[in-house]
Amino acid sequence: MKLTDWVGVWGGILATILAVLKIFEYRRDRANIKVKIGDNYTKVQPNGAVLTSLIITAINVGRRPVTLSRAGLLMPRNSKQKYLLCADTNPRRLELTEGKSHDYYLDADKLIQENGLPADKYAACVIDETERWYWSHNWLTRLFKLGRIK
Repeated sequence: MKLTDWVGVWGGILATILAVLKIFEYRRDRANIKVKIGDNYTKVQPNGAVLTSLIITAINVGRRPVTLSRAGLLMPRNSKQKYLLCADTNPRRLELTEGKSHDYYLDADKLIQENGLPADKYAACVIDETERWYWSHNWLTRLFKLGRIK
């Protein structure tokens, strides 16, 4: 082999390594939201009423800031509606920077009364301004958890 052949092989190897690194950097540097769902958050109102809330927590685990527009729950199959969106008292658009989180609250007692399911039987989602959906569970778990597959 000539020297020019070796330089060509070296250039091909180096270009492939750099392409893989750039793909890795792209995946690492994009916005990514981790969604958690929790229950049994109890709050006592000034009038003495006790409210139990279901909490949807959105955590920005990516490197880019992301602006959230809304959050909600995917409802079970036999429910009247497919999604239940949060009516949050905070501004509609909320920017999360790296490592920051935000909690959305839903009335857990009302959910149990209407659907007969505890809070751990729901799947939560958070939607950003670009209409990208971030879920608390993967797609297959959502199907089994909500009774869409038995």
